Amino acid sequence: MTGHARTLGLLKMFLVVGLAGLACACDSSPQVTDEDVAVVDEVELKQLRDDEPGLILVDVRSEKRYGLGHIRGAINIPLPKLKPTDPRLADAKHVVVYGEGYQNALSHAAAKKLLAGGRVLVSDFRGGYQLWRDSGGEVLSGDNP
Repeated sequence: MTGHARTLGLLKMFLVVGLAGLACACDSSPQVTDEDVAVVDEVELKQLRDDEPGLILVDVRSEKRYGLGHIRGAINIPLPKLKPTDPRLADAKHVVVYGEGYQNALSHAAAKKLLAGGRVLVSDFRGGYQLWRDSGGEVLSGDNP
């Protein structure tokens, strides 16, 4: 290998390493793991609703599913539209998200999205709408919380 070819090879390597480092440095959002997500059950959710005035409950299912039935007091922000800076969450001290049921991963993904976006107190109500309804929690249909 000639000196010129070697220099070009080293330049290419530095360029690739530098671009990879730059790409990693551009992602400034914190890495959120599954362990970072607090999970609440229906008993804890009932307690939070009674004791925590800054609680906002968010149904992350589609508008259609929300309209068919949702937990009383929940607002609807479907997962694709969910942003940590949503003005409806501005006064929230604690955000609890939920989806359809145990088999639905929407709420877990929503909690991770909010945590990665800088929200501090976020919980995932595992079991979601189905568990709440089946355990006798108050549910409503239509567009109003």
